Amino acid sequence: MTTADTRNILKLFIRAEKARKNAIQPMFANLGLVFGQGHVRILNALQEQNLITQKELARLCHLDETTISRSLDKLEQSGFIQRQRDPSCRRSFLICLTEEGKLEAEKANQMLNHVSLRMCSGISPEELEAFSKTLRKVCENLENPPQKS
Repeated sequence: MTTADTRNILKLFIRAEKARKNAIQPMFANLGLVFGQGHVRILNALQEQNLITQKELARLCHLDETTISRSLDKLEQSGFIQRQRDPSCRRSFLICLTEEGKLEAEKANQMLNHVSLRMCSGISPEELEAFSKTLRKVCENLENPPQKS
């Protein structure tokens, strides 16, 4: 593989992410969620595991703690989440969805499903499986720095 090939792949990743963002952003704006700040990832994670610490939530959402803190503030102001004192640690809070947050998370999931179906339209199950396998390898390559000899 040449340097030109790898640059082309990088350009395609950027193009795909921009197209995905352009498809999703207007939908989320209608819900009062900001795309790119992890709002939907946070709501989804809390659907799967409610009453979780901020640190655990940041890990699950692949967000740094500063970013998630600002996003949680926004989601709390919107009435989608609430923070409760952690009975096992006085300095810590557990985060959970409100009833309104549960409804918003479901709406966001429906929108994501719509975009996912659109994104995968015309791609065979075998192609999707091969692509997923390749993307996992790309993620592993980027998440795990090469070992020095």
